[in-house]
Amino acid sequence: MKKFIALLSIFLLLSFNMNTIVAIAETKTLTEGFYKIKDTGLTTGIPYNVKNTAPTGRAIVMIFDENALMQEFIRLEANSPAYALKPLNFDSTIIIVGGGTVTFS
Repeated sequence: MKKFIALLSIFLLLSFNMNTIVAIAETKTLTEGFYKIKDTGLTTGIPYNVKNTAPTGRAIVMIFDENALMQEFIRLEANSPAYALKPLNFDSTIIIVGGGTVTFS
């Protein structure tokens, strides 16, 4: 009986530990246009890194708050390094101008 309880508890311990969840930052790729934060699926309140992943073409990223005040203005060259952004609000608007592909991570 003791062996059965020991084997059962080991089996249960192993089976409950098999379902591990790995949390990684979700990346979003946006092209030229106007975007609301609530429509893009980006999470509010956390800082994002933004970069231009296109091999050719520049991109300009402008971020406005709910009062239409500019919060960020970043010019990204082709294959640019990542730049840190301030945390975004739920009512923020992102405007991307240019031929680049902008990745938020």
